[in-house]
Amino acid sequence: MYATLAVAAGLLGLAMVLLNTYTKSILIFAWNCFLKPISKNSDARDQQAALESFYQGQASIYDITRSKLLQGRDTMLQLSASHISVPQPVWVDIGGGTGWNIERMDEYKKISDFKAVYLIDLSPSLCKIARERFAAKKWSNVHVVCADATSFSLPENIKAADLITMSYSLSMIPMFYAVIDRLERILSNDGIVAVVDFYAQSTATLCGRTNLGGELLRHVNWFSRTFWRLWFEFDRVYLDSSRRDYLEYQFGTIKSVNSRNNLLGRIPYYIWLGCLKRRDSELARKINALATESPYLLPVNSSPEMHVIDNEEDLTVRSKGYEAAVINLQRNFPLPSFFYQSEIWRIFYDERHPKYNQFAGQYIYAFTWEDPREDDKILKFKPTDTVLAITSAGDNILAYASMPNPPHRIHCVDLNPYQNHLLELKLAAFLTLDYSDVWKLFGEGRHPDFDNLLVSKLAPKLSSHALQYWMRNKSTFTSKKGLYDTGSTRWAIRIAKWVFWLAGCTEDVKRLCKATSITEQKMIWTDRIRPAMINPWVASIILRNPLFLWKALGVPQHQAEMISSSSGDFLTYITDTLDPLIERSLIAEDNYFYLLCIQGFYNRNNCPSYLKKDSYTRLAKPGALDGIRIHTDEIVDVVARIRKHTVTIAIVMDHMDWFDQDGVEATKEIRSLSHALKVGGRVLFRSASKHPWYTSVYEAEGFKCKAAQVREKNKSIDRTNMYASTWVATKVRDLDENLSVDKLVL
Repeated sequence: MYATLAVAAGLLGLAMVLLNTYTKSILIFAWNCFLKPISKNSDARDQQAALESFYQGQASIYDITRSKLLQGRDTMLQLSASHISVPQPVWVDIGGGTGWNIERMDEYKKISDFKAVYLIDLSPSLCKIARERFAAKKWSNVHVVCADATSFSLPENIKAADLITMSYSLSMIPMFYAVIDRLERILSNDGIVAVVDFYAQSTATLCGRTNLGGELLRHVNWFSRTFWRLWFEFDRVYLDSSRRDYLEYQFGTIKSVNSRNNLLGRIPYYIWLGCLKRRDSELARKINALATESPYLLPVNSSPEMHVIDNEEDLTVRSKGYEAAVINLQRNFPLPSFFYQSEIWRIFYDERHPKYNQFAGQYIYAFTWEDPREDDKILKFKPTDTVLAITSAGDNILAYASMPNPPHRIHCVDLNPYQNHLLELKLAAFLTLDYSDVWKLFGEGRHPDFDNLLVSKLAPKLSSHALQYWMRNKSTFTSKKGLYDTGSTRWAIRIAKWVFWLAGCTEDVKRLCKATSITEQKMIWTDRIRPAMINPWVASIILRNPLFLWKALGVPQHQAEMISSSSGDFLTYITDTLDPLIERSLIAEDNYFYLLCIQGFYNRNNCPSYLKKDSYTRLAKPGALDGIRIHTDEIVDVVARIRKHTVTIAIVMDHMDWFDQDGVEATKEIRSLSHALKVGGRVLFRSASKHPWYTSVYEAEGFKCKAAQVREKNKSIDRTNMYASTWVATKVRDLDENLSVDKLVL
């Protein structure tokens, strides 16, 4: 008993000591930051004296008290480590203080892998802590330099720095422009600058700039801007926008992430990675390539001596990225961040355009409804094909790319930027992750370590825009429900589950996913599930609601009108969709579309083809995804900027069902598709109508239309059976050989 009391007393005493240590640290921090005059006995114009007065009394407890305040440092270091491509790099940490960054970096990239590491700081007290820290680690390649960042120079035997970091130091440097200029001079050609810091900025200051790498969460409202500027200025920390603006002016943006410290009043902070404006000789070739159908389109082994504008005759078709590059170069701005990405997929788009606002920051589809197996049966893809297809969730794009003999080029088109962010993530996963991780992400829709995978492995392969989006939406893969409970269409799945629950047939739905025979499957459907799902009550409250049709099912008004005119009633259309599927094949074995809707994840033996192990092996090979281009625009605008007669197959899904039947939009799109397609090229489209009205427009524009599949009573045309018909329009002639690009663009 006495021994137990002694142990308890000892533990209590230890807890008090720890509590007192932490409490003491907080009090010291509060005194030095909020109560003590910044420079009591020195000239406030002397930066070193001011800093030493501020840090001398709190150097020993600096790291303890900054863990919650200085968020984003870990992420910045991980991003830096994952983006370094130079063997044995030289690292300069500006304003490195106590050396916390360098010690932490050892967890992401071994300090022994660096040729040399230099910590630069103006505070002798902080430098003393750093020296003690590194001496304990016995790192002979780490050097602490107590000097002003504006005057620091690399040793003669070090030509340049491959990594330069600034962790909450840029906002404390008075002569920040001189420091940024110096960084630009000492950075190697393939080097990276990484910064994490506080900021306070309005989007009103960003007019006319396309080099930012994304504006998500960048705007800080007036109250926050004013409050945090005043608050931090007491400690000589300046949140004015000019620091970040000048940084982004002097360097090209590789990655840019805006965030908030939710633990401490939502303090705005950013993480930024940059490189030299004209990083390498490849930039000239990349800009030149933008004059064709997309960036980097020229062969990898093409001549590196090509100039930005080599031959005006070759620039008759110019992409938006090319035009943005020219404007930025004229202004001496860095190129848009898309030019500094490591991969070739994502095509430049200006996220500030109002047409992207309609999507409210989210994708509609987390998975693709169209059946790619039927696409191949109808079109018979060949390695010589150039395909243009709507992105959707990217499942079909990857199904085409993972074929044993895939098309050599696939143009993915979607006006919704977030659908393209999802496809980008999938492409990055195949290049960087093991099959088990890919399966967890897109087979199960969940991965508990997504945060770490995103920053340490996926980020280098993502555009800055896509990285920002997924940094903001990490819970997509870490939440209990996962990926397939996201997107607007999740509401259809949720409502169906609520209907099943109210009808008391939730367990019957689960049995449907495990049925081992068509007879068993049909019995469960007919006796239990069908009466709950297909009835006048569901039709009147849900299926006839325009808001539900658009937000949950992705069915716009014009398509809903086509369904009503062809089937008479939406309930009849749903009945004709679902009834035949029960007798087509087992949901448990050969219908991953409905299996996913019911259980929220795929099975290994019943999933999209791109998630199979053999497909992973093909897609993960070097260069396997180089033929993919992702366009964030309208079809008519994309094809107008593709070289004439280069596309052999266009897959536009049910896209034209959305158009007004006055034919104006349909004519423009079909005419632009004709411009891009070779004679003999084909357009595959699906429709909610058995006889879509726009087939006559195709015929008028030089196409021959033929129905590949038409739904009949009690028969399904594919594994989803969502559409009443599938058509192929073959281009048989050019109506206007002299049609100009200007006439095609809306």
